[in-house]
Amino acid sequence: MQKIRVTWCNWSILLFVLVYLIFCPGRALAADGQMEIYTDYYVINGQGYAHYLSFSDKKEAAYAAALNNFAAQLPEDIQLYSLLAPTSAAYGVAPDYTCYFPNQQKLIARVQTQLDERFQHINIYDTLAAHSDEYLYFRTDHHWTARAGYLAYLELAKKLGLSPVDLQNYPLQDSGVDYLGSIYAATESDSLAVNPDRIYYYQLPAEVTYTYWNNNGQPFISKGLYKDWWLTQGNKYAFFMGGDLPYIKLQTQAGTGRRLAIIKDSYANTIIPFLTAHYDEIYVIDPRNSNFNALEIIEDNALKEVLFVNYTRVVCLPEFSQALLDLTTRRPTVIQPVVAQTSISPSTSK
Repeated sequence: MQKIRVTWCNWSILLFVLVYLIFCPGRALAADGQMEIYTDYYVINGQGYAHYLSFSDKKEAAYAAALNNFAAQLPEDIQLYSLLAPTSAAYGVAPDYTCYFPNQQKLIARVQTQLDERFQHINIYDTLAAHSDEYLYFRTDHHWTARAGYLAYLELAKKLGLSPVDLQNYPLQDSGVDYLGSIYAATESDSLAVNPDRIYYYQLPAEVTYTYWNNNGQPFISKGLYKDWWLTQGNKYAFFMGGDLPYIKLQTQAGTGRRLAIIKDSYANTIIPFLTAHYDEIYVIDPRNSNFNALEIIEDNALKEVLFVNYTRVVCLPEFSQALLDLTTRRPTVIQPVVAQTSISPSTSK
């Protein structure tokens, strides 16, 4: 493996890295065990981080415009909320390497200023910073943990007018499963392999009926929000909510009369379990994998609250902004009625 020593950040090094990655995709530049640079990830001192090499004002504006498109098409009486989740690179990166990443606090603020005035912004940056010494992000995976999801939920509860769940009665549960996540799968970095992650979760008492529709409109039903089958697979983060499925409906016994739509990426999957304590029904749509029309789902179910939860890196991905736009333009999908005892299987939840 070719090696260079990365001890400072300047344009010449960044240019070299870009050229290297173009002509040597998938290979790593190693820095004496301190930094490794891969096509989509960095590994710094045994911690994996996602790249932010393609941020631009234009891409930030495109993401904001995709959300504003919903504001333009949804009735005025529907409440709109936006949560952009920082990644692990926002906290704890050694000073020598911070220049490889954007200032996520400023990035979030810039996007916020471009959103329609109907959007209420949920700012979780400072809350996570105050707990940055805790296990909030996986080392070998680009996602965050259930603990970070709970902290984000606390800030969300303030905006949504919810009395948050008290975790004193619901301590953190240990799945007993260690794993090497998405960053390790992409890099096979030895420095990640020696320190695997662990899946922890909060087992809330709410009884939840979980219905998932595939893109053909076929429903599958199961119980609960945590899917144990995924703990035997490589993508163990899919234990939370069964992964990123096209369209999920959650039915609870909350008895509040409130219903919520969530348009999201996978960072929402550790937040959603807490929201089941407050909403009778939650409709979850992942724009990356869904062929459904979100406007139709919101209208047909008379939903009055719509929450967007995504991590900051999607702002640099034009394909994600386009997927959000596509949710408002697709022909309605014929959603087949739910038949009692139709079950969800591992093969249908991939």
